[in-house]
Amino acid sequence: MKCVVFPILLAIPLAWCSTVSSEVVLSGRVRAPLAVDSGQSVPMTTILVFASLDGPGTQARGFRTWETEPVGWYQIKGEAGDYTMVFSNPAHFMRPIVVTDVRTRPGETIDRVVVPRFDFSHFPVAAWDDKPAGAYYQTFVAKGTSVTQVGFRVVHDGVDGQGPGKQDLAVSIHRHGPGTPDTWPQIGPVMPVLGVDGGGAKNYPWSAGWDSGEVPLKPGETYAVCVKAASPDGTFQAFWQSDGDERTDCYRVGPSAASGFQGRDLHLAVGSDGDGLVIPYNKRVHKQFTEFAGFRRTWSQTYVAKGQSLASVILYAATGGTQPPMTRQRVAVRVRQGGPDGPVVGVEKIAFGNGFYTGDASWGTFGVAFARGEVPLAPGQTYAIEWQSLETPATLRGFVNCKGQVSDEQPGFNPYRKCSPDSYEPGTAYNGGQEAVDYDLDVQVIEYESADGTEK
Repeated sequence: MKCVVFPILLAIPLAWCSTVSSEVVLSGRVRAPLAVDSGQSVPMTTILVFASLDGPGTQARGFRTWETEPVGWYQIKGEAGDYTMVFSNPAHFMRPIVVTDVRTRPGETIDRVVVPRFDFSHFPVAAWDDKPAGAYYQTFVAKGTSVTQVGFRVVHDGVDGQGPGKQDLAVSIHRHGPGTPDTWPQIGPVMPVLGVDGGGAKNYPWSAGWDSGEVPLKPGETYAVCVKAASPDGTFQAFWQSDGDERTDCYRVGPSAASGFQGRDLHLAVGSDGDGLVIPYNKRVHKQFTEFAGFRRTWSQTYVAKGQSLASVILYAATGGTQPPMTRQRVAVRVRQGGPDGPVVGVEKIAFGNGFYTGDASWGTFGVAFARGEVPLAPGQTYAIEWQSLETPATLRGFVNCKGQVSDEQPGFNPYRKCSPDSYEPGTAYNGGQEAVDYDLDVQVIEYESADGTEK
C-alpha cells in the first residue's frame, strides 16, 4: 500500500491510501489541545460527524466519535466524490469544525486528526479545590470575536456529590476592568447550566452556548468566564491545576476560603468566532431531549443570517416507536428566503439521522453539511429552514419493532423544542411548515462568514 500525505484546511494532514475497495473511507480522531500551545491533546468523545457529498440531492452520512478505545475515533464510508464534513455536538463545549473540499477517488481512505480551536483550554482532573466556592472566574485572552461555547467540569456538585441531588449553575462572560474579576462588567446574557450533578464517577462535562455576536470580544484583550451557583447561597467545587502562566488565572470567591487569585487554571474551555464560521442560531441551554414539538411530516424554523453561505444544520428530533430508527429515515433539508412560503435558495440536501435506538424508540439528531456557496445567504436577511420527511407508506411498510408492533406507515418526525429558558427571539417555528407556534425548535445553524473563503 502506498500513502502520500497532503496538507489540507486547518493544517490537518490528509492521507490518501490506495485500496482495492470501490468505496471511500473518511476516518480519524478528534483531539483537543490539553492546554493552549501545550503540544498535548485529549480525545473528544460524543462529537457528531456528518459528511455530505457536494451537489444537490445528496444524502449525508454520519457517525458519533467513540467513548471507548480508540477514544475520539470516527469512520464514515461512502461513494467517491467531493465531501464537506461537519464535526459538532450542539450540547457540547467544542466549537464546531467544518472541513471543505475533501476530494476522494474510488478505493481511497482519508485519515485525519481534527483539532478544534479554543481561545482557552485546560483539562486537568488530578487536582481540585478542596473547599466549596460560590463562584470561580477564569481569565483568558481572546483570540476570536464572539464567545459561542464554554465548557467545564466540577469535582463536587455542591449538593451530595455522587448522590442523586443536583443544582443549577450559571455562566457569564466579563470584560477586564478595574478591580478584581468579580467586579468586571458583564458582556452578553447569563446562560444557565441546568441540573448539574457531579462527583466521583459522575465526571461529566457541563457547558453553555451563545449565538454569534451575543458576547462580543476584542482579540488580544483579557476577559473572564464566571461559573457560579444559581442560588445565592449555593456552593460547589471545581477541578483546577497550578499554572505558571500569568496571562491567565482563576479568581475564587468564598465562602469557605479567602477570595482571590489562586495561581491555578480551571478545567475549562472557551470557543469563539474567528475561524471563518459563524453560528447565528445556537443551542444555548445544553439540556437535551426535553419537550417534543409534535409529530408532523414537515417543520420549519425561521432565523436571521449572519454569514454569506450555509455550512450545516443539525436538528434534535425523534421518530415514532412503530417506525424504523432515525438512521433508516430520510429528511430533506431546504432553505427558503423570507419565510416558510418563500422561494427555495440554493440546493436541497438529505439529512442523516444520528441517534439512539432501543428497539421501540429512536431519538437524536438529523444533520447535514453544505459546501461553501451551495446555499448563498445575505447577512441580516430572514430565511426559513425546512425539514420534510421523504418517507412514504411504502417505505415504512413492514417494519416491526422489538415489541412486535407493526409500522403505522405514517411519514414524519418529532422535533424537540428549545429547552427553556432558551429561545430565539427573531425567529418562529412552523408546524407543518405553515402554522406558527409559540416556541422555537432545538437547532444549531452554522454558516460560512464569507462567500469566497476570504474572511474579515
